[in-house]
Order: sequence, then structure tokens, then C-alpha cells
Amino acid sequence: MTESVIFVERTLTSRNKKVLLVLTLIIVVFLLWFFYRSNASTTSQIYSMNTIIDIEVSGMNRQEIVSQITEEINNLNGLFDDFNPKSDISLINNKAGIISVKVSPDTIDILEKSKEMYTKTYGKFNVMVGPLMELWGFKTGDYRVPSKEQIDEVLKLTDINDLIIDKTNLTVFLKKKGERLDLGGIAKGYTLDKVYAILKENNAKKAVINMGGNVLVYSENSKETFNVGIKHPRADGIIAVLKVKSGTFIATSGDYERYFEENGKRYCHIIDPLTGYPADFLTSATAVTNEGYLGDVLSTAFFILGEEKSLVFAKDLAVGSVTVDGNLNIHYSTDLSGVITIENRG
Repeated sequence: MTESVIFVERTLTSRNKKVLLVLTLIIVVFLLWFFYRSNASTTSQIYSMNTIIDIEVSGMNRQEIVSQITEEINNLNGLFDDFNPKSDISLINNKAGIISVKVSPDTIDILEKSKEMYTKTYGKFNVMVGPLMELWGFKTGDYRVPSKEQIDEVLKLTDINDLIIDKTNLTVFLKKKGERLDLGGIAKGYTLDKVYAILKENNAKKAVINMGGNVLVYSENSKETFNVGIKHPRADGIIAVLKVKSGTFIATSGDYERYFEENGKRYCHIIDPLTGYPADFLTSATAVTNEGYLGDVLSTAFFILGEEKSLVFAKDLAVGSVTVDGNLNIHYSTDLSGVITIENRG
């Protein structure tokens, strides 16, 4: 009787070991699956906002997040693209000097931020530059160098005070016929702020969004760092690398993006709203910020201001600045010491 009991106990112990082994294998497989799912990434490339956009997101719900990001980008592009006749901006431009236009809350928001940045940049950023962009041919591709008289005449159509925003009734009005808004210097950065909110709300593990010169890096680990290259303005490859933390926005404006040459001089699409002429102090300007719309605006403002003034301006606003002059010398704000690595001086 005693021996039978011992045999049964041993049999049960053996079975328990097998069950434990199976359970262990199941747990290991599940953990491996979970690790893969949480660390695998989904990549997507779309064309929107007049540029190629690269999206990379990792995490359990990465595919859903990529879909949300894509939808948001296309939605905002549908509001801000002045080449789209049905966009809010096109409707405002077409009704300039005639009647106010009902628009979306996002359009109100971005235009309010634009007026705020006009003041902060002392007029170096102005969304009313549409008529100047057309005069120089950057809207049509029919490039030309206009006369000073033509420029002075068109400058009359760039008064920011003629942009009337009614936040209560969600309407926008341009006072004079011929006035035209151009959100090219803020739309991508503003959109990246919306993308950042999506990443946070959906608990993304990690993400990198490259929106044609505007980059956002994100990680659930706020201390994780990313290496982001700054494009060489006169050659293939990069001229410098920035090592930045999650939640950083890097925006670059350069004279290599859209330009034409006449009589040996390069004229780029970044026009000084105060003079009416394309800026020519620098070949590239980068802003490093914690807000997308701010970085987008400041990269434009830095490019127009030039090396010395942009460094002072960056210090006042507590943001990072990297500029490349005509001789390909690199200048950067002191807060980026230890963050930036010079890769190639050309």
C-alpha cells in the first residue's frame, strides 16, 4: 500500500513538471512575440504638403498610429495648400478684398500663431508674402528678377494688419484684392505638432517623422537620443549631425530647395518680407526647438537674419541655431555644444 502511494505521487510530480515546462514555453513564446510586436516598426512614405514625407513608428499599435498620422497630414494639407482651389487658404486668397471666409478651427489656430510669430521675428516671418512669391515666379516656375518699382508696389500687399481673424465666428478676411497668404514657412511644423500629439495619445514606443526638412523624433523613453543629420547645402550627404532627445523638432531652410540663377547670382525662394528680395546671407539655417511650428518659422527667420543676428535671436528665445554661410562655415548656438558634430565642411 505504501509503495502504491509513492508511485502515484511520483507520477503526479512528473506530470507537473511537464505542465510547468509547457507553461514556461508558452510564456517565453508570448514574451518573444510581445517583444517583437512592441519593438517592430512600420514605415510609410507619402507625398503631401508639396514634399515627400517619411513616417516610421514602432510599438504595439504602430499600424493604427501610422494611419492616424497619414490622415491628419492629408487633412491639414487639404486646409493649408494654396495650390488646392478648395483649401481654406485658397478660398481666403480668392476672396481677398471681397468677403470674409468661413474656415476650420485649425486654420484659425495656424493664422493666429503666424501673426504672433510675425511680431516675435520683427516682421522677418510673414505669411502675407504670397504676392512676392508670385512676383518672383516661385509659385508658377516662371522665374524672373523683378524691378525695384515692381517689388515696392507688391510690398503694399503684404501688410499683416490686413489679415483679419474672427476667432468667434471662425472667419478670415484679407482687406485688399491681390493679397495672398502663403503658409509654406509654418504649415509643416504646425502639422508635426499634431503628429506629436497623436504619438503621445496612442502611447507609441518610438517614431521618426521626416517632413521635407522638418524632422520630429519621439520615444516613450524621454531620455533616449537620436542622431539627426543636417543636409549639406552644396553636396550630397550631410554637413553636421545633431544628437537630440525625444520630443525635439529640427527644421532646416536652405537656398538649395527652390532657386534659380540669373547673371551668375542665385535667387532662392526664401524672401525677406521687409525688402521683397530673396535672402542671401546663408546657404542653410536650422532651428532646434521643442515645438514644431516654432522651429519651422525660426529656420526661415534665421535664414533671413544671417549668422550673427540669428545667434542672438536664438539665445533670446532659448532655442538652438545652426547656420551655414556662403563659404560653408558652420556656426551654432552655445547650447548645442556637445550636441552637434561637424561631419563635412565641403
